Amino acid sequence: MGHLEQLSYLKLGLSSENLLEEGYQFLPGSAWIFPSYLSKFWDQLVDSWNYLELDTYMKKGDIYRYRKFGRFIYDDTTGHVQPIINSSFYQSKTINQYAGDVERSFTHLDDNIYKNRFLHYIIASSLHHFIETYKLTEKKWEVTLHQFRILATKELTGLPTPEGIHQDGHKFISMHLINRQNVNGGISSIYNSDKDKLSEITLKKPMDSLFLNDELLYHSVSPITPKSDDTSYRDILVIDYNIAK
Repeated sequence: MGHLEQLSYLKLGLSSENLLEEGYQFLPGSAWIFPSYLSKFWDQLVDSWNYLELDTYMKKGDIYRYRKFGRFIYDDTTGHVQPIINSSFYQSKTINQYAGDVERSFTHLDDNIYKNRFLHYIIASSLHHFIETYKLTEKKWEVTLHQFRILATKELTGLPTPEGIHQDGHKFISMHLINRQNVNGGISSIYNSDKDKLSEITLKKPMDSLFLNDELLYHSVSPITPKSDDTSYRDILVIDYNIAK
């Protein structure tokens, strides 16, 4: 496992002023300009969503969420993205009323995904955008990564955020769409500290991304249902960023 990747981050072409003023920012997938040699790593990353495992911490009958989990340390001085094995995850009930106050342990990312260069670019580029925007001097960051697949059928509605309007309990978060098939709904809503809705954004295309100051704002995602009789699913990558202790 002890894989250490050194890389440069991608300039995202986003205005820091907009993120500072609004606390959130949308980046269309087409605006990510990745080096061409990373295409095989993108294919590998996308395929890994086919091997997620049922989230056993969901309530009885809620069998629509599949996931895997990973942790990294990012060093903004060197550009190192260091995978670490730790599958435990905790949120208090005040943060997550659906599954809070439970020490959860999830299956960790496959080894090739821990080492995936495309994924490392997403982590480094997203976090560096937050660091530059807020002029932060801390160099070591704890990064927690969640792979989610939300399924929906005619008989089963998928809830991307069963906890409703919430914060994740981190400094910053980013959300990146990986795939979206046969889906109605799945609309991301952003709220201020009083939970007044500020915006609705639908991530539709691969790598459509949403950056959020989780200390300031709340968010939720609407239920998904199938457009047709076929099974529908929404594959999303959620990344949490915190200053390393």
